[in-house]
Amino acid sequence: MTRFRDLTPVEIADVLARMYAADQGATGDAPTPAQRTALADYLGCHEDARAAAFEAWVPELVSVTADEAEYWLDVEFVEPCPEDRVI
Repeated sequence: MTRFRDLTPVEIADVLARMYAADQGATGDAPTPAQRTALADYLGCHEDARAAAFEAWVPELVSVTADEAEYWLDVEFVEPCPEDRVI
């Protein structure tokens, strides 16, 4: 399994782009459900990593606005980190 804490923001942005595309119906190189859960948990517990990955992802957005991508990331993808959990 991918250790997201070891990836750069650009690498995480690439994974986010693949996950977003899969959510929008694209087929192909979609991460596994376990990878999706692990990344959502990681970003939910590490706001600085989420912000850096989003910043790296924005210039790569093509068919979606930054606002739409941020809504997906914050509302549909990332779950809030439980107070007693650190990933």
